[in-house]
Amino acid sequence: MKRHVHLRLAVLLSVLTAAAAACEGSSDTEGCSFDNPPAFASESPWPRFRADLQNTGSVVNAAAATNTGRLRWVFPPVGEPAKGGFVASPVLNNAGTLLYIGSNDGRMYAIEAATGVASGFNLATSQAITSSAMLGVRNGVDALFFGGGDGRLYAVDANAATLAAGFPYPVGNYVKATPMLFTADGTVYAASEDGILLAMCPNGYPRFALSVGGTSSSPAIGPEGILYFGTDAGRQLRALRYDSVPQWTFTASEGIRGAPVAEVVAGATTAIYFADLGGRVFKVDADGQQAQGFKVFGPVGPISSSPALAAGRLYVASEDRNLYAIDAVSGAAVWTQPFATGGAIESSPAVVTGGEAPLIVVGSDDGFVYFVRDEGSLPQLVAAFEIGWPVTSSPAIGSDGTVYVGGQDGRVYALR
Repeated sequence: MKRHVHLRLAVLLSVLTAAAAACEGSSDTEGCSFDNPPAFASESPWPRFRADLQNTGSVVNAAAATNTGRLRWVFPPVGEPAKGGFVASPVLNNAGTLLYIGSNDGRMYAIEAATGVASGFNLATSQAITSSAMLGVRNGVDALFFGGGDGRLYAVDANAATLAAGFPYPVGNYVKATPMLFTADGTVYAASEDGILLAMCPNGYPRFALSVGGTSSSPAIGPEGILYFGTDAGRQLRALRYDSVPQWTFTASEGIRGAPVAEVVAGATTAIYFADLGGRVFKVDADGQQAQGFKVFGPVGPISSSPALAAGRLYVASEDRNLYAIDAVSGAAVWTQPFATGGAIESSPAVVTGGEAPLIVVGSDDGFVYFVRDEGSLPQLVAAFEIGWPVTSSPAIGSDGTVYVGGQDGRVYALR
């Protein structure tokens, strides 16, 4: 498909294409090097937006399954000035001792998970940080990858020091999607809302850049090295091999802003689930064809958040104020009625299994964080914690069962 790209992006693409040509298949010190790449923080209880590389938004955690939604701490403490609003989602390091979250004030904060006290980490950018960080590890030290309103891809360590000379690197006019790390060689992928998908080598050298259509959809990646992400104006789910080779596209009813979910069985991607702004939920197979036996769910209200996949069910939140549970095989609603909140839901649900029944945690624009138990055919409210400002940040879950979430009031909450 031909796309019109304005002059600035055309120049950027020409530079990156030349760089990619030099980089392809090379580990030359003057170009792309894969020496000492960062590894994914696989021991973390919640290392990236949607929990894992497949964007399932779910974890097995018996401790979290008993969470009753009571306040453990708030950052900054009540009585101290709030920070900029938090719309990005928190992530946790491998040890589970630090959470990182970006703010609308342009800062990335590191907070002690046990106490809510800020660490010595100090990183400021010129624009709001709405991209959630992706956590990696290099030489035993945290490695953070994120973007923001300044259109750059950042890569820093736990001391806020830049990982390589090429960072921060310009991607486009705005980076909202969470970056993705290809664990086989350490390539980092970032997408901008004006349509550029950038791949960066571990040493900060551009591997390739493609015009893919504006996206705020955080990619999922399967074990085969295929990235899956949605586009907004193009209303397409796209599959792209790690080295830039297109695989297929699937056209939705409207734009796709949420992150797709890659279902992996026995080490292979078997299906991809995603929702669109037309209020529909789709399932396609690994070849990009609509999955047999799955009836497209909806339409309901616009879905801008990301589905979660757990225990054979999809949990989907909509701007029509409702949380839905859908059978992952058939696409049929499994609750006799959805769980209703008092406002649009833009926060993506986090799901915990390992207890008697799945527990879903999600924020709402009505200013509450809801804890909802899936009792089979009906949802049951466990707790509703009031923040008082819209909650579009998506929850992260610690190994001890604590739920962490940011609020547009400029504070981060730990609930247990």
